[in-house]
Amino acid sequence: MKFSIFKIKFSKFLPVLIIGLLFLPVFVSADHGVDDFSYLFHLYYDNGQLFADRDFEFVYDVVPETFVPETVNTQFPFKGEIITFSNQVAGTFMFDPRRGDPGFLKGQISVKAPYAPNGEKVVFYDAQGKQLLIVFVLESSFCNENGVCDVDNGEDQNTCSADCKGITPVSPIGNDSVENEQNGISLAIVYVLIGAGLLGGWFGWKRWKNKKENQIKQFSPVDLPPQQPLN
Repeated sequence: MKFSIFKIKFSKFLPVLIIGLLFLPVFVSADHGVDDFSYLFHLYYDNGQLFADRDFEFVYDVVPETFVPETVNTQFPFKGEIITFSNQVAGTFMFDPRRGDPGFLKGQISVKAPYAPNGEKVVFYDAQGKQLLIVFVLESSFCNENGVCDVDNGEDQNTCSADCKGITPVSPIGNDSVENEQNGISLAIVYVLIGAGLLGGWFGWKRWKNKKENQIKQFSPVDLPPQQPLN
């Protein structure tokens, strides 16, 4: 009885499942701007000093988060500066290593900073302007300010104006986007064909099953005339 109920429920659910396959979403990668990323530094605070946290393999990460300035509740905040390859200040940020807790003297801290595509290093200062720590971030920078507009490396007039002044290069990424779009359309067509095949197969099986049941009913022993006994 349970198996029969399962067959009925599954047969009712199967068309819905197949129709759902027809509308499977195609993965689309959204473009992100440089403002959508931030540096995340893993540091260790020790009585007014800053060090790289040894518990982390890398002293910093680039995270897909828009930088939001920290709300500082101290009169003596620390400061950080992002320095470019051309030794210019790309941005500054303030932070409180104690997070408003005067009893915090040492321990691990996380500090966020705005991402710079042409950043070479980030310099940390204490409240008196004394340099405490330098973290090099050039591994995560694609605008090296070498005077060459390197399109293959992601440089253009918007992301690296220092190397691409007045240049609007035709990036091969555009071709990749067209190719990805074509691949997405092809994938959608494959899904539609698979779904249509499954749907057609299901209806064909259903029709064959009904026909078979009708044949069985037509030749049911109940409808046959009684056999004459042998003499």
